Amino acid sequence: MVRILWNAFLLAVIALAAAWLSNHAGTVEMEWIGYRVKTSVGLLIGAAALLYFVFHYCLAKPFEIIGAAVSSRFASDARAERIAKRRVAKEMDRYALLTKGMIALEAGDVAAAERMRRRIRKEFEDAPAETVIFDARLAEAQSRLNDALALYSELAKNVETRLLGMRGKIRLNRLTGNLPAALEACAALLAEKNPPAWVISEAFELQIREKRWDDAVATLEKGRKQDVFDKPTAKHLKACVLLEQANNTEDAEQKERLVRAAADADDTLMQAVLMTAEYNIRKGQIRKARSALFDLWKKSPCTAVYETYLTLDPAASPIDVVQSVEELIAENPETPLNHLVLADCSFKARLWGQAKTSLEKYLAVCPDSKRALTLAAEIAENARDEKAAAEYRAKAALAEAEAPYRCGVCHTDFSEWHTVCPVCRTLGATGLAA
Repeated sequence: MVRILWNAFLLAVIALAAAWLSNHAGTVEMEWIGYRVKTSVGLLIGAAALLYFVFHYCLAKPFEIIGAAVSSRFASDARAERIAKRRVAKEMDRYALLTKGMIALEAGDVAAAERMRRRIRKEFEDAPAETVIFDARLAEAQSRLNDALALYSELAKNVETRLLGMRGKIRLNRLTGNLPAALEACAALLAEKNPPAWVISEAFELQIREKRWDDAVATLEKGRKQDVFDKPTAKHLKACVLLEQANNTEDAEQKERLVRAAADADDTLMQAVLMTAEYNIRKGQIRKARSALFDLWKKSPCTAVYETYLTLDPAASPIDVVQSVEELIAENPETPLNHLVLADCSFKARLWGQAKTSLEKYLAVCPDSKRALTLAAEIAENARDEKAAAEYRAKAALAEAEAPYRCGVCHTDFSEWHTVCPVCRTLGATGLAA
């Protein structure tokens, strides 16, 4: 209604203007750079109206349409950018929440993780895998191992979370003592073309515990090909596997074969070389045994090598033994142990002066050696020096017995060799104590 009235008003104004112009036609005269134009006012107004029509509908309107399209496009891009930013911010917020929950679990704050559980489940309704991962870790932290194992099994069925689920299953089965189940999970991963390094290490350790020697050697070879173990480490571990297998067999022939194979695999594995030397001595291969003991004394001088060396010729006189031991210690002249073994064999040969001199040199380096102090007391007694003998025996009583071997992982000292450390269950970690 308003528009009708407005249009009627405009028509009336136009009619009045036209009537007025018809009664007062008037003239308009323009002069520009030598040109003169003379026309009526009505015609000028008509020309202006025509120009407006042409500009508005032929030029201005298309520009307006193009401008509107461009403006609309830029406005759409800005809106899409705002939406994307909101989505990214939301994703960051919810994963920050999940990270906080995981940190709480790692820190042992189970109560805080439990409080965040409901929010995490709500935020990850569209991503159930993340929720299952958090629930599995939470159940493990709360010692609900059966629930945790079920959740890890669920994760293992998903391609994206399979490794995480399998690792959780292996860890929990080991924790509960179900080593066959842990080995079965390892075997499933080892069957793949390029299993992760942790699977190879985990499987190798479990196979040793379960005494699956052939499987352990195969896993070791796979690990060497994938550079999980370097070549020297692989050789050492293979020798340890063979030696441990030999220690667990009752068949004498098979045991000897395995011991010799261990010594061939790693000629620095002291126990394998010593046992091989003992086999050679029993078979009369004295020169071969002597050469192996000489090489071992160069690399790893210890009393076990010396004691085995003494069995090369049981019929030898004590003086001959001293001369032979002097040849042995000449292979590694820098080790202080030379003085102790020379003192021991000299004492047995009744070479008191040489025994005393050598022992004093050793005690200057190792003054708390129980074995050396005991030997010094015996030498003093033979020299009828009761006062010195009593002093040495008093010191020996206070000294701790030397542990010749030590685990390189848990640093436990042992009086005898262990291929597998009985404390930390690490294969091949036992070596000579410093």
